Amino acid sequence: MPPHNTEMPPYTQEVGLNANLEHVETELVMVTGYTNPEKLAHTPKGESGSGVYAFKLETRSGKITPEGIENVEPNPAFLVKHPKLDLVYGTAECIDGPGDILTFALDHSAPARMKLVGREAAGGRSTCYINIAKDCEKVTVVNYWDAKVCVLPLDEAGAVQPVCHTSIHPGAEYVENNNPDRAEHWEYRQRWPHAHCAVTEPYSDKQGRIYVCDLGKDSVVEYELDGTALRKTGGVQLQAGLGPRHLVFHPTLKVAYIVNELTSSVSVFKYNPKELNGAEEDSQTPGALLEHAQTISTLPSDWQDKQTIKNGVWKAASHCSEIRIHPSGKLLFIGNRGHDSLAVFKIDRTTGQLTLAGIHPSNGMCPRNYNFSLTGRWVIVGNQDSNNITVMEVDEEVGSLKITSSLPCPSPNYVYVVPPTRLVSNQMA
Repeated sequence: MPPHNTEMPPYTQEVGLNANLEHVETELVMVTGYTNPEKLAHTPKGESGSGVYAFKLETRSGKITPEGIENVEPNPAFLVKHPKLDLVYGTAECIDGPGDILTFALDHSAPARMKLVGREAAGGRSTCYINIAKDCEKVTVVNYWDAKVCVLPLDEAGAVQPVCHTSIHPGAEYVENNNPDRAEHWEYRQRWPHAHCAVTEPYSDKQGRIYVCDLGKDSVVEYELDGTALRKTGGVQLQAGLGPRHLVFHPTLKVAYIVNELTSSVSVFKYNPKELNGAEEDSQTPGALLEHAQTISTLPSDWQDKQTIKNGVWKAASHCSEIRIHPSGKLLFIGNRGHDSLAVFKIDRTTGQLTLAGIHPSNGMCPRNYNFSLTGRWVIVGNQDSNNITVMEVDEEVGSLKITSSLPCPSPNYVYVVPPTRLVSNQMA
């Protein structure tokens, strides 16, 4: 058995808990499956799913078994739990009309361990990310297709209220004016803006700044929540052609990591919080808000340099998916779709820079998403195009992975290990 960390993970320390995760025998794993692929911005090759699948993970053995299905359409995707309530919020992705925010109530007596109890219009198309504010009074929602970032209030019971504020990235009017289809989108990935995530910096006790990656514009936009309104406070321009997808902050070092979907790479940035007063900085400038420190490929050498953007047309043999920091804070993981692998990097405990530890097969095709068990001993991978989820054991000291089990699951696109109430942070989403 490889060693695993028995101390409280950094995320748990952040929210001030004393839970002993080593005593947790089973964990609830929720996996979303695409139901209507014709409505998506991309073209998954897996079977159509039925909604949200519940699995039970045995924490000592890594054995995973199906629990049930909550049928929901169209295309449930991203999931995140309310920090104080037994509610899980999800997104519904579609490009032919507004997406939705879904609300599931956790119910261990139900066959699927959850019930769909609400849905609210998300304010844009291809809804892909939810950020719960630190005060738990609103959510910030990202819509990929038309680059709309929206705020929706939550009532005291956690029910999602209608959109109260919308911020639209410049250039997103292309969608309304030209009505592009997904064939155009997949060929010209950067023809118009594509907001892709909204992440709160974890270092402040205040509400914190929110950072939104724009894959279409190679930028990160900084916002501040002013009540229920988003105020743009600045931004950072990245190297052209990277296609920034998701951003994560290290839990203790003031370092940010961005996975670059279009170039199959990951970039490391020093986080230098400051007042930009609406200005945009270049990440290459010393002292920039996000100051570039390193960019490293997520692919083996014989797969590198197999992507091009020529006259706006993007072609690649592989492209990145999810980025996550292991609960130990020692490792960073990246999914590779095409090469069908997980790249694992060791994190320098002083500088936050990365060293490749290994690139491991995902045991399937198109690992769109994955997540860790709460202790970090296991990683559960959703292989979208081969219709399976795989559990691997993590050796956090060397960064190696060992496949322990695999189960069928139609078109898995998001994997979420449901934490106990109060064991939640925006970094764990």
